[in-house]
Amino acid sequence: MSKGYNTNLSRRIAIGFVTYNPNNNLILRINVAIEAGFMVYIYDNSPTNNIVRNLYNNINTCKYFTCGKNAGLGFGISTVCAQAYYDSYLALVYFDQDTVFNLSTLDFIEDFYINNLNIASSYSAIVFNSKNSINESDKGTFMYKDVLLARSSGSLFYLNNLNKINWHDETYFVDCVDYEFCLNSNNHNLKIGECSMAPGFDHELEQPDIRYLIFGKERPLRKYSGKRIFFTTTSSLRLVLYSLKTLNIPFAAVITRSYIIYVYWQIIIRLIGFFESIKWGERRQ
Repeated sequence: MSKGYNTNLSRRIAIGFVTYNPNNNLILRINVAIEAGFMVYIYDNSPTNNIVRNLYNNINTCKYFTCGKNAGLGFGISTVCAQAYYDSYLALVYFDQDTVFNLSTLDFIEDFYINNLNIASSYSAIVFNSKNSINESDKGTFMYKDVLLARSSGSLFYLNNLNKINWHDETYFVDCVDYEFCLNSNNHNLKIGECSMAPGFDHELEQPDIRYLIFGKERPLRKYSGKRIFFTTTSSLRLVLYSLKTLNIPFAAVITRSYIIYVYWQIIIRLIGFFESIKWGERRQ
């Protein structure tokens, strides 16, 4: 990588990633953030694939971390957030490696942070997406709403509050990392907001989902392995039990509902595959 990147870090927020065998699209997005003057924090869960390490380990506007193995998302997100906090950043926006964004996304999120400093003490995160389009009349208003559950990717984390709740739980490897953070925030009387007007944001484009027409509606679905379903089940059960232990009954109900929906669609996608295999067998006869 060229050493000609902007090192005059005037940006108010940092950017964080957790990588695992990333493709070139992520590299391009990391470069966009660095070129725009953001400090970037990368936790590498696949260090034997030396692409990320070779590109960013010696860049002074990027901090690279690894523990030499795949430690999971909980550990990775906690690491990049904590390191940014101890570097005196008050906020960090985290992206999964398959979440699409561009410079307009980063500028929008930073503008949101600057224009809403008053909420920093009462929110642990604001999650951004592009569910709603931006009208000219909406620009600069940064509308958001409170939510109980949110994914981590696209989240602006308020690092002082993450420090208070002891960061993300590193014992959650992949499944339910996001939901555990939401429960922990809720138990500490911290809010999570959702702003659905971020430009250039796309969480679905690089997902390996397949679109099926079901009940007249096109739905993106992904068939998970039995092993992955097992881990999702155990992680969801842990969250439900901890919710009940902390007397957070509404959260236990929401997690239970989310898990039932998850199982429902895993059954549906397997039924689709079963009937398609029958039809394919009939065609071959």
